[in-house]
Amino acid sequence: MSITDELRKEARGFGLYVYAAPQAERLTAIADRIDAEHESACAEAYGNGVMSVPIALDESAWVELPKDADGEYIHVGDVMEWVDPDGEATVTCTVDAVGVGCFFAWDNANTRFAQKCANAYRHHHAPTVEDVLEEFGIDWEHESDCEDRAALLREYASKLQLKEDE
Repeated sequence: MSITDELRKEARGFGLYVYAAPQAERLTAIADRIDAEHESACAEAYGNGVMSVPIALDESAWVELPKDADGEYIHVGDVMEWVDPDGEATVTCTVDAVGVGCFFAWDNANTRFAQKCANAYRHHHAPTVEDVLEEFGIDWEHESDCEDRAALLREYASKLQLKEDE
């Protein structure tokens, strides 16, 4: 039972004292303000890279969230990608749990949860039109054969769609 739950119980008259309605309402309002302030502090801490993780059935501890290769905090539910030295994203996974300097995600290849070194991954971002055009420009420069360039045009045309005027 939390401290604010104890305060509410006392206000309802189940403790040592019996309170008049205005006193009970004030105690309940204080408990509500304490809970709201606590929730706000937890949300702020989470936004600053700290979260509460269970360490036993009835305990929890605050730990700093792991950071990716770009220094961004990793949260449960984030989609991460491992990028090889050539810049190609080779592994994409969803974070199921976090730890100190690591995160855990389902490994489809081995059909089990796997611990991932956080700073070896980056947050996955859907490619933008600019990203696709930049990649196209690089590939176009490296292709000199007309047939290969035609195939390249078809490949990138399928990635891009014109947005119709409304």
